[in-house]
This record gives sequence, C-alpha cells and structure tokens, in this order.
Amino acid sequence: MKDGEVGTLGTAVILGRVTAWGACLLMTVLLACWLFMAKSTLRDALVLSSAVVLAALALSAWALRRASGNPEAESVYRALAARASTATSRGAGALPARLRSASALISGQALSLYGGVTALLLPLALGVGTPTHTGKAAEIASSGAVVRVLQVESVRDVVRDRHKNGSTYFCTVTVTLPSVDGGGSGESAEFRSEWSDPAVVGGNVYVAYAPERPELGAVGDEDRAIVDRELSGRAMSNWWTWILALVCLAVIGICAVTYPMSRRDQRFPRRLHGDECVLRASISGYDGRGAGKTRISLDTSNGPMQMHVHGNNARYVNTAGNAEGHLAWAPGSHKHGGRKGPHRTGAVFISDAGWFIPGGLAPEYEEPARAGADHQFAVDSTRESRLLDLDGGWLLSIPNRLMNALLLWTLCVVALALPLPSSAWRLFVGIAGTVGLLVYGLYAVGSQDTPSQSQASSSSGATGSTA
Repeated sequence: MKDGEVGTLGTAVILGRVTAWGACLLMTVLLACWLFMAKSTLRDALVLSSAVVLAALALSAWALRRASGNPEAESVYRALAARASTATSRGAGALPARLRSASALISGQALSLYGGVTALLLPLALGVGTPTHTGKAAEIASSGAVVRVLQVESVRDVVRDRHKNGSTYFCTVTVTLPSVDGGGSGESAEFRSEWSDPAVVGGNVYVAYAPERPELGAVGDEDRAIVDRELSGRAMSNWWTWILALVCLAVIGICAVTYPMSRRDQRFPRRLHGDECVLRASISGYDGRGAGKTRISLDTSNGPMQMHVHGNNARYVNTAGNAEGHLAWAPGSHKHGGRKGPHRTGAVFISDAGWFIPGGLAPEYEEPARAGADHQFAVDSTRESRLLDLDGGWLLSIPNRLMNALLLWTLCVVALALPLPSSAWRLFVGIAGTVGLLVYGLYAVGSQDTPSQSQASSSSGATGSTA
C-alpha cells in the first residue's frame, strides 16, 4: 500500500468502525440473552444470529485485509496520514478554525477495553452454559409446573462436598406431592439437591412438580431461585450468571469512570479563535525515556520543546517525523492532570498537511514559550483539521496472527451458539476459545511492538545525537 492509495483504506476505516461498534453491541446482546433469558426459540434465534453476524464481520475484515495485500502496519499509518491530509488545502497560511474527530481518542480506548474483556468472557460463558432444556425439570416445566413448599419426609445418601468453600451437602430427600383434587394421600417423590447443611426430616423445601402428571416426579431445593432456574431452562446457574454479569458491569463501570477522567486529561483547543499562543514547529523525534514514552520532541521558533501526546509517540514520529506545522495552545485554559499533577496545558500540533496531534505542554516548556509565541494569527473559519488517528485503520494494521485468531474465535462462538445438547466438547471449545484468544493476542501484540520499539529507540538515539 503506497502513501497515496487511500481507496481501500477508506473502506477499511469505515468497516473498522462498523466492526468495532457492531461487535461490542452483538457480544452484549448475545451474552445478555445467554445469561438472563429462559430457554426459548427467541433466545436460540438471538444467540445464534448474533454469533453469525459476528462471524460475518470477522470474515469481511479478513477478506478486505487479504484484498489489500496484507499491508505492513507502517504503510497503513502513512496512508492514514495521507488520508487525513486530503481534507484541507496544504500550506503554512491561515490555521483551520475547527479540529475534528477528537472523540475518537476516548471512544477507541473504551471500545478496546470493553470489547476485549467481553470477547474473553463470551466463549467461556457459552461453553459452561447449557443450550438445551433437558431432563426431569424440562418435562415438568412443559407439563405445567407449580412450586410448593413441602415438608421433607425422609433423607438418605448424605454426602459432603469437600471441594467447595463452606459447608455443601448433597442429599436425596423424599416428599409427598399433593393430589390434584386435594383429597387422598398424594404421591411420593424423591429428588437429589444441594444443601448448605444436611437436610432434616420435617424441614421445608421448595418443590416443583406437574399436578396433572405426578408420575414425572419432582425437583426441589432449599433455594426457590434455583428451582425457578431449573424450570426456566436458563443456560447458566445463578452463581455463574452473576459472576459473569458482575465482570461485565465492572468493565462498564470502569469505562464510565475513566471517560470523564480521560476527558479531563485530554483537554486541548478544539476550536481556534486567533488569540492563542502559536509557534512555528516541526516534529524532530521523541523522548523514549520514562513511563509510557508519551512525549514527542518539537523544533520550534522558540527552541526545542516537548509535547505529551495522547497516543503512541513512536508511531507518531515514525509516521510523521519532520512534519512541519504550528504548535498552538491557550495559556490558562485546557489545564489537565490530577490534583497532584502533572498540570499540563492542552495543546495541538497542526501540520501544514491538514491533520493535527493533540497533547499537552508541561509548565517548564509552556511558560518560557509564551514570550516568543505569536498571539495574533489568521484563522480560516471555513477550514478544519482532522485528527491523525493511527488506530483508524486497525483492520489493516493489526498483526496477521491476531486477525486469524479473531476469525477462529468467531467460528468457536458460532459452534457454541448452536442449540445442541450439552456435551464435553462445549466446555473444551469454550475454554480453548478464551485461553487461545488471550495467549494469541498477547503474543501477536508483543511481537508487533518489539520491532516497533527497536526502530523507535534507534530513531530516538539518532535524534538525540543530532540535537
């Protein structure tokens, strides 16, 4: 893929957005139906159709990647920069008044976090759950089940399960089912269930049975919710349901909490009014030291400066190194950072090509630069600059291994979504889908970052030696 070839890239960017948002929505619908809906044709249809559409999205992404020739990530980044440059005319004249697409910084991070965690949970949930409603409980439910509180008449085969935390006992209890007309002695039935303490004769137990067909027997438990779940045919036990649901809610909570924090830490001018501080600048390298490696080096008309960026500084420098433009910020505005700092001033580097990189200036750079900055400059209200979003073409830039792993993952999800009777293969496929995606994803991302960091380190060293 050459820098100017943006036709396929444009399709990849659109499909990437549809895939990211659509996959998160489909996984949410699928998981919610699987956890909370009773066994029904509607649940089977929703679960299977969501899985099939997920597979179709993954297959479309894989096909588009193959059609693009499996480009290298660096060429995709350069094409993204070229694509962002086509929105405005080139030149070092008046600056654009509006800076577009800044929300992609935060939404992309939130989608990656939520989508990644949900993708890991989904095969496990499908593998552990039961897609079909079978056994005695299913027959009783289909014959018009009722739930009554009955007394335990006898207890036998009490076994303590020492593999579970706390006291757990499995007991076979006998009860008498009331007759349909209320007369007679009723019919005796027994069932085996789990108890927190050994069942005792005379104790109460929740029992489900079919009054019109007492010969089907009964199911019961000391917990009414467990009996209701058995009758409803829900795929997961209450314990598994709430464990997985709480994990998803925790991720949603993290996204909800970090969103305003990210907004606070990603403040920068989104519209220029002509009274900001502006310096002529060019990207010269990056600072590869410190946690996160988040600073890029700028050569400005006021001397060398560093700007903290909201992204991978090495990718910015490798993609747009030596790019010329303007550094703009508003003193006293767009401050961000925690209560204990760092208190940086939001800033943007606006390239002459038309794209911008958001970031922030530390006080040791921002304060001395005010005196040498231009405080009045021309702003063209008809022009706008677009965010240099190097993650926009993720369908083409992620490693081939990870794309193949995602495709295999969707096939596992489709197989697990089929309404087939439970068997050992479901648990195996579910665990393999979760563990395989986790291990393969970490390996693919790690193997991609290593050469990038090596290249970036050499670039940083060269920048430092020429400074």
